[in-house]
Amino acid sequence: MNDLLSVRNLKTSFMTRAGEVQSVRGVSFNVQAGDVIGIVGESGSGKSVTAKSIIGLIQPPGKIIDGQVIFNGLNLASMSDKELRRIRGNEISMIFQDPMTSLNPVIRVGKQLIEVIRRHRKLDKHAARQRAIELLREVGIPSPEQRIDQYPHEFSGGMRQRVMIAMALSCNPQLLIADEPTTALDVTIQAQILGLMKQLKERTNTAILLITHDLGVVAQVCTRVIVMYGGLIMEEGTVEEIFEHPRHPYTQGLLKSIPRVTSGGRQRLSTIEGTPPDLLDPPSGCPFMERCPHAGDICKTMPHYANFNEEHRALCWLYEPAEGNDAKWREGDTT
Repeated sequence: MNDLLSVRNLKTSFMTRAGEVQSVRGVSFNVQAGDVIGIVGESGSGKSVTAKSIIGLIQPPGKIIDGQVIFNGLNLASMSDKELRRIRGNEISMIFQDPMTSLNPVIRVGKQLIEVIRRHRKLDKHAARQRAIELLREVGIPSPEQRIDQYPHEFSGGMRQRVMIAMALSCNPQLLIADEPTTALDVTIQAQILGLMKQLKERTNTAILLITHDLGVVAQVCTRVIVMYGGLIMEEGTVEEIFEHPRHPYTQGLLKSIPRVTSGGRQRLSTIEGTPPDLLDPPSGCPFMERCPHAGDICKTMPHYANFNEEHRALCWLYEPAEGNDAKWREGDTT
């Protein structure tokens, strides 16, 4: 099966007065139509920068240093901004983390939505307005005929996020990138928005890249998981593999930090000691070395990916390649 998106050795840096911040340091992964991939990791791990690099939204002092972003056979990383504008919002859409800063506060919601539709679908004003009303109805906004003429401040946070989703879906994109789409929303609205994304995937076979800190959301909606840390992919696999058989110590630490309902009363949450690496001067070896309970001298050298099967891999020296595609623990399985 051909990949819809193939990210190959992507490197993105920010040139600051203090030096080069290497935010993404060689990320590679593939996305197929219908995939729902969760990208997780601590703040500063490179999740959002990776997403923005894919659609060419890195602004100076940021710059893509190396790598390819192949979408439908085209290398987006080598395209001009004018060429990318024909793809952004049309074939690839993005839902940003804060809808209030993504929507223009002095322009009516309907006008902003209609502008996107007319730009990519070449409809007249009346047809575009009807399409906008239909989209607002699809995402669950009541009385869309009236709400379309209101301003963003007249919508709640959940409703503004629904508007952003309607805007992202307006052109039936092949790839939807959602950057923390449920942040700061209550659990009821969160469930509704995740349901909308599921419906989109089922109805149009749209691929979704979901950037989030919430592993519960990942378990609920995703088919695959990418775990990032220090600008690199630490582990990648199906949801079942990551949650049931996590291989990288960082992934294991993230999962242990999730509160669990137990019959034993109160419990102490597990933490990952230490702080993320300084990407102004990233380590030459494993970026998780200083916080890893298994670290040794060999970790001062960058590990290779250990492949457990075609979909599951981990960037860790705890594994030695065995015959074929298998890998094994050096010091015993601690999962």
